[in-house]
Amino acid sequence: MTATKAFSLPDHSGLKAPFAALHHVALVTNDMEKTVAFYRDVLGSEIAMAHRLDREGEERHYFITVAPNTVFAFFEFPDAEMPRLEPATMPKSGRSLDHICFHVETMEDWQAWQQKLSEAGVEIMPAGDRPSFFFADPNNIVIEVALGSTSPGFPIHDDPRPAYE
Repeated sequence: MTATKAFSLPDHSGLKAPFAALHHVALVTNDMEKTVAFYRDVLGSEIAMAHRLDREGEERHYFITVAPNTVFAFFEFPDAEMPRLEPATMPKSGRSLDHICFHVETMEDWQAWQQKLSEAGVEIMPAGDRPSFFFADPNNIVIEVALGSTSPGFPIHDDPRPAYE
């Protein structure tokens, strides 16, 4: 397999990186109002997208800015038990991370990632009808590779019952 530019993109320091950008980290909350208040009012984030999932529970799914062109994508599951606070970088159990998404810029790069991972024996999990797929790292952290622009076209605010005013 010939390496594509997707496997060696330089950052501002000239260091090579395998992806064009980190788009979002998907996280779980059991209280979107408190989450929005913290990120917006305490940290100064903005709501980039606010909508409901198109399924029975109509759970909220909000994208909240955390860095230029990077968001946290919170899924609200009111009955979710959040893990207790533990010191950073210490062993812990419990799951609050859903997946981390990286974008690639071309179909060639997207297909090259599928091939590279498949050749390494990594199971590819399709993401439905969109140009995206998931895989897990050795720690069962789920990672998504999606074809698309690093500029997702925010803002999108279509939650009929928003957690903000």
